[in-house]
Amino acid sequence: MKKTLVALAVLASTGAFAQSSVTLSGLFDIGYGSVNGPANALGVQTGDISRVAQNGSATSAILFGGVEDLGGGMKALFRYEINPDLVGGSGFSGGAGATSGAGAIAIGNGANGYHFVGVEGGFGKVLFGRLNTGSLSAWGAGSTFGTALGSGYGSNGNIYTRYSSSTGNFNNTAPTRFNGAVEYTTPVVGGLSARLLFVPQVNDAGLGTDTACASSACAAAGPATSIGSNRAGVSDISVAYSAGNFNAVAARQTVKVGTNAMSTLVNPTGAATGTNELTTVGANYNLGFATVRGGFWTETVGTTVDTAGYQLGASYPMGAITLHASIARSDDKTTANVDKKIMGLGADYALSKRSNVYGRYENRDANTNNATDSSTHGSTKVMHVGVRHTF
Repeated sequence: MKKTLVALAVLASTGAFAQSSVTLSGLFDIGYGSVNGPANALGVQTGDISRVAQNGSATSAILFGGVEDLGGGMKALFRYEINPDLVGGSGFSGGAGATSGAGAIAIGNGANGYHFVGVEGGFGKVLFGRLNTGSLSAWGAGSTFGTALGSGYGSNGNIYTRYSSSTGNFNNTAPTRFNGAVEYTTPVVGGLSARLLFVPQVNDAGLGTDTACASSACAAAGPATSIGSNRAGVSDISVAYSAGNFNAVAARQTVKVGTNAMSTLVNPTGAATGTNELTTVGANYNLGFATVRGGFWTETVGTTVDTAGYQLGASYPMGAITLHASIARSDDKTTANVDKKIMGLGADYALSKRSNVYGRYENRDANTNNATDSSTHGSTKVMHVGVRHTF
C-alpha cells in the first residue's frame, strides 16, 4: 500500500496545470536466526551464534519518491531511500558512519541507499545522484535470492566479486551503486534498452590535507595528496531485454583507480592503482509452473581474467507457498586460488499481498581449496526465519 500526497502547481508561463505527487513506500524485514561456522566466519565473531537480525530476504527501506508532469511527455523524478536499523536502536543501518564506545556498535549513516533526481521523456531518462548499477540489475536478473541470504552477494564469503561492499566502504558500495554518478537510459525499443552510468575520476596530486600523514617526518617527505577527495572513475554499461516471460541483462563495469593516494572510503577496489573490470550476464524465464534463473560473470585486473563464476536457481509456487533453491560457484584463477561456493534454500508463505513469513538457509564455503586456515575454510551454515512486510 502506498500513501500519496498530490499537489497542483500553476505554470505561470503557460497558465496550464502540472500535477506533482510524492509517494511514501517501503519494506521491513526482520527475524531470528543462527550462524554455525569456522572461527571468524563472520569476520567479527567465532563459533556459533544465535541472533535477531534484519534483511534475511530483502533490504529494509523507507522510500520517498516523487514525479512531476512537466507536459509534452516530460517528467521530473526523485527518490530518497532510508535504511532503518530494526534491531540495534542506532536509527539507521548500513555503513560505519560512527561507532559507539570502543567501536563495538556500528552506527550507520542511513543514507547508503539509492537516491536520485532526474528527468524522463521520449529521449529516455537522465538521473543524477547515488545510483544503482546495471551490474546489480544483471545479478538480480539471474539471482533467485536477490542480494539476501542464499545469494552469495555480500562481503562475508561472497561469490560475486572480491570487492563487494563492506561496512567500512559505504560511500561507494561497488559493484552495487556509486556516489556522484550520472546515468542515461534509452527508451525501450522492441524490448531492448540500454543504460550508461558514469562517475568521473578524481586523481589530485596537488597540495591537500592527508590526515594519515600528520607527523613532521611524513610531511617533510613531500606535499600531501588530497586523498579526501580522490576517487575511482567508474563506467557501467548494460543492455536489458524483456519479451513475454523472458528477461535478461548484460553489464560491463570498469573501475579505474588513479596513481595518487585515495581514502579507503572512495576506493571500491581496494587496489593501489589499476583497472578492475566486471562482466555480468543474468537471465530468468517464467515457465508458468516455475521460474528458472541463471547467470555468469568474469572479473579482470588489467587484461587477465582472474575470477569466473556462475549461479543457477529456481522458484516454485504452490498456492500461498513459494519454494526457492540456488547454487553458485566462483573459480579464482590467480595463484591465491580462493574458490568459493554457496547453496541456498528458502520458502515464503504469503499471509496477504503485503506480508510474508519466510525461511532461509545457506551453506557457503569462502575458500574451498584451503584446508588449513580455520578462519576461511569450512562450511558456514546460516538459518533465518522472519517476517517481511511491504507498504
